[in-house]
Amino acid sequence: MSKQRPDDIVRLVTAPNPAQAHIWRQALQAEGIESKVVGDYLDAGLGDIPGASAEVWVHRTDLPRAKGVLRRGQEVPKAE
Repeated sequence: MSKQRPDDIVRLVTAPNPAQAHIWRQALQAEGIESKVVGDYLDAGLGDIPGASAEVWVHRTDLPRAKGVLRRGQEVPKAE
């Protein structure tokens, strides 16, 4: 059994493509949440291989807030 530490780095989301992962990273950065895109250059050397997707990782303590940032980014404002 492993102990979870608050400074652990955890995967927030797997992106459909590297560009989207970097857009999400910028949104998190704008909210003061440190994040890292991992695997964004794998497709350049390996091609389109299942499981080799870009991911966004954050500190465990930032995970709830980071999920909220991404959720708000998906909301579409209602037209008046």
